[in-house]
Amino acid sequence: VAGGGAAAGLAGARSSNDVPAPPPAKRAATASTGLGSSSSSSCEGLMPDAASGWARVAEAAEILAPDVFLIACDGSEYSAHRLVLCARSPFFLKMFSSGMNEQCSGRVNFPDLGPERLSAVLAWMYGRKAMVDLSSAAVVFPLLELAKRWEIGELCDQLSSCEACTLCDDNVLSIWELAQNFCLGKLEARCREFVMRQIAEVLKSDKQVAGLGAGASVVSGNAVGKALPPSLRDLSVAQLSSLLESDDLPVSSEEEVLEVALAYIKEHSSPNGLSHPDIDNLLLKIRWRLVPGPVIADRAMFDPSAKEADGGAIRPQLLAALADGMQFQLLGGQAWRKLRPSTANTLRARHRIPIRAFSELAPGMTVRVIDDVEHLRSLCKRCAPGARLKVEWVSEMRALAGTTCQVKELRDEIAGAQLEDPIDRIARYLPFDALLLA
Repeated sequence: VAGGGAAAGLAGARSSNDVPAPPPAKRAATASTGLGSSSSSSCEGLMPDAASGWARVAEAAEILAPDVFLIACDGSEYSAHRLVLCARSPFFLKMFSSGMNEQCSGRVNFPDLGPERLSAVLAWMYGRKAMVDLSSAAVVFPLLELAKRWEIGELCDQLSSCEACTLCDDNVLSIWELAQNFCLGKLEARCREFVMRQIAEVLKSDKQVAGLGAGASVVSGNAVGKALPPSLRDLSVAQLSSLLESDDLPVSSEEEVLEVALAYIKEHSSPNGLSHPDIDNLLLKIRWRLVPGPVIADRAMFDPSAKEADGGAIRPQLLAALADGMQFQLLGGQAWRKLRPSTANTLRARHRIPIRAFSELAPGMTVRVIDDVEHLRSLCKRCAPGARLKVEWVSEMRALAGTTCQVKELRDEIAGAQLEDPIDRIARYLPFDALLLA
């Protein structure tokens, strides 16, 4: 991106004294290939990387006579060089090397392409400036479609990061849909990250309203406590489904995933709302093995969205997933060895799921020690639930906070486990409630 102020253009890496491009054979829109006024305060410059040496390639091509003509929908023709087009665009390389009619005739018709778009992208391919309004989605999105169609990756990246693609609540869903339609992976990832942050904000604010700490879960009888913001409410089922199955979903527990899913379902509970297959698609993305048994039994199994149309039985697919989650919880720590691994018990990146009972531990399990040193110290200095003895605290145990360890053996007297210190490689003992799943 080059140029000061808002007036600049799509431009290639050319110096100011470059030889001008050949004029259109019949009639061109303007010599500057303008899409907007150069005096507009909302235009900016796009130009290829000057370090690429592209200017020398374009200069060499322009010494030669043009050997191909691109024809817009209004009949206007734009002269070009196969060398330039093929070097910039795999689309043209395939066209001019596969025996297509255009290879022989040197004439390429674009009946759906207006002269403004064609001239702007062609100017960029030659390293010249094209004045465009990069703050206008109506201008940028069609250019992005053409850049994607012609497989010009560098131009796609520049357009995807311009002002018109700056994300906000009002445009994130339309831009996400555009990115999905055009298979723009980087732009789609930005949209996903934006909505992920919205989910994190919703969960954070609900915890604050409920007076819960940062590691607590928002589980209530009415799902997420307030209306979802538009960027979440207006997601398609496919978009929300892709978020719910992501390991990067910003949740500390799987109950929070349940809350987000139920809040979305509730927002679309009108007679013309979500179908049962859509609801199943969302609820089956929840990792039910990581949801506490009481939440499954008291909340999920009684939610109307999980039941058949007559409000009676739970739908078969959901029932199987809920039963699997309950079985996992009932087996406790043994479940990690006895049941086949699946995504239903795969931890997400930000999960901080506590070991809720001594029975949930098993030798060989991998666990994470809580991060807070003072909290860890206080847990060791009292008897854990069900324990007869306290854990003897020594200052060296501070180094355990936040580390991932393996359970060597269980110790009933402290209702905890013997762990191997990952630094000193010596045995340490901690109560079960000082540990998280890892």
